[in-house]
Amino acid sequence: MLNEYFQNKLDEAYELIQNDTELALNIFNELLEQEPENIEVLNGKGSALMKLNKIDEADECFNQSILVSENPSALINKGLISKQRNEYSKALKYYDSAIQLDSNLNNIVSILKNEIMDLIDDTILSIDEFAPEANECIKAGIDFKNEGQIWDALDCFNKALEYDPACENSVLILIDEIKNILYNRFLFNVLEFNDSEIDDLKLKFLKALLIEEDYNKALKFMEDILDVYGDDVDTLNYKGCVLFLFDKYDESIECFDKCLSIDEEYYYALFNKGIVLRKACRLKESFSCFNKLLKMPEYEETVKEYILEIIEKLNGQI
Repeated sequence: MLNEYFQNKLDEAYELIQNDTELALNIFNELLEQEPENIEVLNGKGSALMKLNKIDEADECFNQSILVSENPSALINKGLISKQRNEYSKALKYYDSAIQLDSNLNNIVSILKNEIMDLIDDTILSIDEFAPEANECIKAGIDFKNEGQIWDALDCFNKALEYDPACENSVLILIDEIKNILYNRFLFNVLEFNDSEIDDLKLKFLKALLIEEDYNKALKFMEDILDVYGDDVDTLNYKGCVLFLFDKYDESIECFDKCLSIDEEYYYALFNKGIVLRKACRLKESFSCFNKLLKMPEYEETVKEYILEIIEKLNGQI
């Protein structure tokens, strides 16, 4: 009977969010006294707080929800909050994470992502004070990016910097966007946890990565793990991916190489290494990574586009 009452009150609160938000918020708070880790209640309270324009409090609710269990509803709402704060790169990452959890949300998330892309592009394109050649490269790069041709987009953005160093601040925003797209393509092993000390540290670095987006803090926890458990391949793989965001490509590749020296079949690291090498324009080495994965059926479709793009680029250099 209590469960039925609880569910009825929860349904009532959700119905009230639009018309009587304060009452809805009171109901969510009452329900949280009974079940403080109920994800539906936490997300509902967050939605009510957003409606009341209490953005910081709403954000904290969605953080608590994700701490209980990563869920697409909280991630999408954190994306919406990031958009409202003009933190467009963060918004895109939250949307990508939501799709990874529930592919059925692809259509709605694609709409939300396109809104962010348009905001970024409009902001950049509204600046027309650079050298004509740089402006043309920026416009072409944005077109390539929107068509999913990220390597061609990167080439254009780098050329824009060569034509006019004054466009650096604007172009770096676009390059960071590409880097975040690539970061979301990295492959990770699904971690399983128990009550061990290493798992406690892993939970801390995942929280820093996924919720706080504090990459320096996450790296500190990773280094704590590796100081004691130097051969933990999952931590090394995550560390390599985070170092990529800091443009520390050599150190990133070292992490992936160490993974593979510990376990030559740890293919997450081989794939991630291929992406970093491609970003660093080390085409032949990148091709070698992807070509090894091409021989494995589970990776064949994933690496084909990278191999074809690299072959086309190498042929153009001949």
